[in-house]
Amino acid sequence: MPSSSTTEIRKSGKFLKYLAGFIILLAIIYTGGWFYLANQLESRVATNLAAFKQKGIDATCDNAAASGYPLRLGLECTKVGWADQAKQLSVVAGSFNAAAQIYDPMHIVSQIEGPAAVDAPGMVPLDITWKDLGSSVRLDKPLPKQISVQGNDIVVNQRNAAAGSAPIAIMQGGKLSFSTTEPKMNIAWSFEKLKIADNIVYEHPLPELTGAADIELENGFALLAKPERDITILRGQSGLLNNVDLGFADGSGIAISGPFSVDNEGRISGDFNVTMRNPEGVAQAMRGILPGEENTISSVLQAMAFVPKDANGAPTLPITVKNGKMSVGFIRIGRLPSL
Repeated sequence: MPSSSTTEIRKSGKFLKYLAGFIILLAIIYTGGWFYLANQLESRVATNLAAFKQKGIDATCDNAAASGYPLRLGLECTKVGWADQAKQLSVVAGSFNAAAQIYDPMHIVSQIEGPAAVDAPGMVPLDITWKDLGSSVRLDKPLPKQISVQGNDIVVNQRNAAAGSAPIAIMQGGKLSFSTTEPKMNIAWSFEKLKIADNIVYEHPLPELTGAADIELENGFALLAKPERDITILRGQSGLLNNVDLGFADGSGIAISGPFSVDNEGRISGDFNVTMRNPEGVAQAMRGILPGEENTISSVLQAMAFVPKDANGAPTLPITVKNGKMSVGFIRIGRLPSL
C-alpha cells in the first residue's frame, strides 16, 4: 500500500505538469495574439499611407515592421518622410520607432533619428540635426489627452551652405506639450540656450535666450476642429497666461502673466503683470537688439525704478489692455496688433 508521502508527491507532480501545461498554453495564446496585433498594425500603416497618397500627400515609412515582442507593441521604420506638393512642404528624416507597453497601450512613446531635411515656402532649405528627439502621447477619445515633444542639442543649418558657415540656430534643449481636459487646453513650452545667427532677425545680433511659457485656454479643445492654421485661430478664445518668460544669459529677463481674451476681430484684452528681472541687464540686451532705440530703452529703465516690486524685489508693472489699447493706469502707452 503506497505511503501518504508517495501519494502527495504524485499529486504534486501532476499539479506541476498541469501548471506547466497551462503556462505554455497561455504563452502560445499570448504569442499568437501579439503577432495578430502586429500584423494588424502593419496593415493599418500601409492603409493609412495609401490614404494620404490619395490626398496628394506622400507620407513614407520605409520598411515598416512591428516590433517589441514580448512586452511591447511598436512600429519601426528605417526612414520617414512627409511631402505635401500642394503646399510645397516636405520633411524627410531618419529611422523612427514608436511603442506602447502591453499593460499600458494608451501611452505611446517614440524616437526619431536625424538628420531631417526641411523644405517650406519662403524659407531656405534646412538641414536639422539633434542628439535625441522623442515624443510621448496619451491617447483618449475623441482626441489625445496629452502630447509632448522633447529634443536636445538641436542644430539648424542652411542646406548646402559654404564650409565653415555658422548654423542658423543652435538650441541646447526644448520641450513642447499639450494637455486637454475638455473644454480646456493647457499649452506649455520651454527652450534652453537658444542662439540665433547674427542678422537673421532685425538684422542685428541676438543674445542667447532661454524661455518658458505656460498658457491655459478656456476653450482650447475647440481649436482642434478649426480649419485655420495660423494665429487667427485664437480669435474668440480666452485664457490665462500663468507665466510667459524670456531670459538672457546673465539671468535677467522679462515675465508676463495674467488673464486675457481675444475678440472675433482679433483684438486682445487683458490685465497683465510685467515683471523685469535685473532691469539693467534687460536694457543692455535690448540695446544690442535695437541699437536705434537707446532713448526709449533708457526712459523705460528709469521708469522701472519707480514701479512696485514683487517678493523678489523685481519691478512689476500692471498693464491693462482693452481691445488692443495698452495703458498703465490712465496713461496710454501703445497698441497691440490684432491677431
